[in-house]
Amino acid sequence: MTHLRVDGREISFSRSEGRDLFALLAASRDGELPETVVERLWPDEGERGNRRLETGVRDINATVRHALRLSTDVKFVVKSGRRRHLPAAYFDIDLWRFEEARHRASTDADDDVRMRALRQMVTLYKGPLLADRDDLWCLPLRQAAATQATNAALSLAEVEHRSDPERALDLLNLAVDQIDPYSEVLWCRIMAIHGELGRLAAVHRTFRQFAERLREIEAQPSRQARQTYQRIVG
Repeated sequence: MTHLRVDGREISFSRSEGRDLFALLAASRDGELPETVVERLWPDEGERGNRRLETGVRDINATVRHALRLSTDVKFVVKSGRRRHLPAAYFDIDLWRFEEARHRASTDADDDVRMRALRQMVTLYKGPLLADRDDLWCLPLRQAAATQATNAALSLAEVEHRSDPERALDLLNLAVDQIDPYSEVLWCRIMAIHGELGRLAAVHRTFRQFAERLREIEAQPSRQARQTYQRIVG
């Protein structure tokens, strides 16, 4: 969901153009070119799309200024070259922090820093990105964030598994509850750890839960998942 809070209070934009533009700019820390904004939010509207962009800019500026009781000189959508973007000095956006953590997790030389970054990714992921929107431009971003959060949970679970399998299971169960309830790799890893611990009843239960989740989307466990299950239970 897309929420904007000021001093703990949720505020709403007065126009759909403000809501749409804020969602798009919040998903792009580097901002967007005007033509890209129009193409993604108001395609096939021609010059009217450009006018809607300016309406959205005015709505964001006016709404946030009013919430903060600031003068009309302060702008919350700014230009960098030709790009429109939200200035990081004013906005603390979960997706931006998620992306920063992902960068640290993949590039930092310090193991502890990487592990903290992975934990931050899992903590920050609160469900499907921009779940309140069905725009086509959201879909690849939503899938990428879910995949990245799933991989972070798997990486953390592998580290925890070395010393504390129970904590690894807690992480993986959290991941299927909050990140991707249909992820075969998550469910199979849960079954594998239960199998290592000799908990065959838990393996059976986990496979049933996985199959039930898949039925929600009219799917069923793959042959590979079934083979994994059979191999664990013997």
